[in-house]
Amino acid sequence: MSGLLWRMPQPDESPQATLRDGLTVADVAEVLDRDERLQLRAHNDLLLLVAAETDARVLVRVLLVRNDDSFVWRVHSARAASVTDREHWIHRKDER
Repeated sequence: MSGLLWRMPQPDESPQATLRDGLTVADVAEVLDRDERLQLRAHNDLLLLVAAETDARVLVRVLLVRNDDSFVWRVHSARAASVTDREHWIHRKDER
């Protein structure tokens, strides 16, 4: 478990999360709930990028956002990783 507090946008909330490349909410949940040691994360105060593989070995990048006063991250978008992303992932895994 990653300990990351996150949620999908509510139906009446804008913007809605954009899930590309055939990804589903279940794929996003699988990536975000992975152990933190199996994720790559980059963040600042209001944006968080998480990359991790699903059980099907698909490398997924999820972008999350939050408001100044919130400690819960909201999914903004998710997509399958590019070739460059995968190379970065392999390089970072090798560093561990």
